Amino acid sequence: MPRLSDAKKHFVDTAVTLFRRRGYNGVGLNEIIAVSGAPKGSFYHHFPGGKEELAEEAARLAGHRIGRMIDQAFADAPTFADGVHALADTIADWFEASDWRDGCPVTALVIGAIPESTRLSVVVAEVLEDWAARTAGHAERLGVSDPRERAARFFIALEGAWLLARVQRSRAPFRLAAAMVL
Repeated sequence: MPRLSDAKKHFVDTAVTLFRRRGYNGVGLNEIIAVSGAPKGSFYHHFPGGKEELAEEAARLAGHRIGRMIDQAFADAPTFADGVHALADTIADWFEASDWRDGCPVTALVIGAIPESTRLSVVVAEVLEDWAARTAGHAERLGVSDPRERAARFFIALEGAWLLARVQRSRAPFRLAAAMVL
C-alpha cells in the first residue's frame, strides 16, 4: 500500500478502529477527527468525499491487514485445515485482546452503508474477493478440491463466528467456524 501522510494515516487508522467497534453509522465524523488527533482543517484536503471516502480508505487498509493475516496463517501450514485453524486462532486472539469490541472491519460497513453507498459496495466487494482469492489460492496449493467453495464457506462461517464470539465473549465460535469447513 502507498505511504499515507501522517494526518491521513491518523484519520484512516482511527476510522478502522471506530468502525470495527461501533459500526459505520455509530461513529460521527467529528468523533473520528477528534480521536485521530489530526488537524481538523486537513480532513477535507485528504477526503474531499467526506466520511464515505474515508470509509473506502479504511476498508482498503483493513482489508490489506486481514489479507496479510490470511497469507501468514497459511504460509507454513502443511494442510488447509492447519491454515484455517491458524487464521481462526489469530482472529480470535485479536478479537479477545480487544475485549470482544473490534469486530470484522468490513462487516461494519456492510451493515451500515451498503446497499445505499455504491462506492462502499464496490470497495467491500473488492476486499472480500481478495480474501476469498487468497484463501482459495492457499487451498489449491494445499491440494483441496473445490478451493473457491471451501474459501467461501470458511468466510461465511467466520463472519458468523465474529458475531457469536462478541455476544458470547468466547473464542469457541472461531474454533467451530474452522471445523465447519473441513
